[in-house]
Amino acid sequence: MTSPTPDRAPRGTRPPDTPHGALPAVPGGRPARTPAPARKGLGTPRRGRDGSGARERASGLRRWAGTTPARVWLLSSACVLAVLGLFGSAAATLGQTRADLHVLGVDAGPQALATTDLYLALADMDARVADVLLMGTDQDLRADREDALEGYEASRARANEALLQAASLTEEDEDEDSAEGPNVKAVQDGMGAYEQLASRAQVLNDEARAPSGRIDGEALAAYREATQLMHTELLPKAFNLGLEASADVRVNHQEGQSSVVLGMLWVGAAGAVAVAALLGLQLYLRVRFRRRFSAPLLAATAVAVLLTGGVVLALTVSGGQQREAKEEGLDAAMALSRAGAISTDMQADQSRYLLEWDIEDRYQADNYQQVYFERAQQVLYRPADNLEEYYTAIEGVVAAYPEPPVPSGSEENAPEDDPGTLGYLGQRAQIAPLSGHEGELAEVLEAYNALQAEDRALRSAVGEGDLAGAVDIRIGVASSGDGAFQTYEDALSELFGLHEDAFNEGIARGGAALDPWEWLLPAATALVLALIALGIRPRLAEYR
Repeated sequence: MTSPTPDRAPRGTRPPDTPHGALPAVPGGRPARTPAPARKGLGTPRRGRDGSGARERASGLRRWAGTTPARVWLLSSACVLAVLGLFGSAAATLGQTRADLHVLGVDAGPQALATTDLYLALADMDARVADVLLMGTDQDLRADREDALEGYEASRARANEALLQAASLTEEDEDEDSAEGPNVKAVQDGMGAYEQLASRAQVLNDEARAPSGRIDGEALAAYREATQLMHTELLPKAFNLGLEASADVRVNHQEGQSSVVLGMLWVGAAGAVAVAALLGLQLYLRVRFRRRFSAPLLAATAVAVLLTGGVVLALTVSGGQQREAKEEGLDAAMALSRAGAISTDMQADQSRYLLEWDIEDRYQADNYQQVYFERAQQVLYRPADNLEEYYTAIEGVVAAYPEPPVPSGSEENAPEDDPGTLGYLGQRAQIAPLSGHEGELAEVLEAYNALQAEDRALRSAVGEGDLAGAVDIRIGVASSGDGAFQTYEDALSELFGLHEDAFNEGIARGGAALDPWEWLLPAATALVLALIALGIRPRLAEYR
């Protein structure tokens, strides 16, 4: 029997307790160290509350996003944003189109017509002065002289009115790079100087008791100075005003048409997104809730489709009306107005020609005859080397109407090197004829041909040495009663009025296509949003 080892306690006995504060023995024989007491103020590190809270919230959001109500809310929000995007694009495009119509119909368009009317009034002023000087102090022509003086005052008033309108429109549209303002001021200043010279010429001619057709020398010198001022300063500046106004109209119209097309694309894209979002929401609700369809959401989709299509249709109609107003209305009206202005200056060259004919040096008379020919070609162009050929060519245009001569190569029988019938009464008047009013242009061409026939008779009388007969022909042409030029002006004015009415009506129709959308667009948008709310409310209520 072996004795117990000292390392083991006898069976049945309990080992002695470990002294208080001592560590239990560690296998291997090395005692464990007692940990030092914690210092005051230092504790065991805790898990941060902020970090765990953020993670818990993120986890909660992920869990919520996976729920059906959350997905319904997200899809509904996408639909609302898409509908608001449709509203914004439609409102912006409709507003831009209204602004373009306003510029064309109220600003640039009327300004262009006013500047063209200014040229016409100035040309008529100089024509009346030439007629008064040509009639002299002949008592038999007293009534015609008074008629010419009344016409001069009326044209002067028209010129002042056109200047005021052009000046007011120029001030409203200030542009540092524009020359419109300086041109308007230059014409205003020049008119005063012209009136003084014209008045002086009349006074000198009256004091000299000059007979008809034989102007006083000093009066002629004063008139030469006046008409030179008119044709080198006033009329060119007035014409430049018209060109600048026409350029403004063209640029604004092109930019407006481009913005309308771009706006329609934006509206169409926004509408497609809105409809797709609504269909997506409808499909999700059908699959998730096993409903065939949601009537409010179907109605919202239908309203969105109608809203998109309606806005695009309104923009298309308005853009088309704006284009027709410019091309068939404003452009044609301006061409006819310029034809009238140049024709006025052209027929006044007859009086200037006769005033210079009795002078030894007939250079000025020959010059006025050539200028008459050049201005006639601007009004209605046909290939001709002189006035006699031109008279014959115009007769051919009138005889061939409504199919005037065409350019070479456009038809089999067209002569070579023939540019066709051009000028303000030629191609420009043919570009946009008003349906049902072709007869009015025929009347203008016939009156213009009659005016050229009178010019042929006048120059024939001068060639035969019959200056008195030529003066009588000229006074008959310029008569405001039944003169050839008055007949031509009346026909031209009637056709001009038709195109001006077409311009105003086109602008009005373009605006009428947009007017309902001032209230229809917000109302339709609000209806779509309300229908979306009605469509999702019952489904969300199932989860309360």
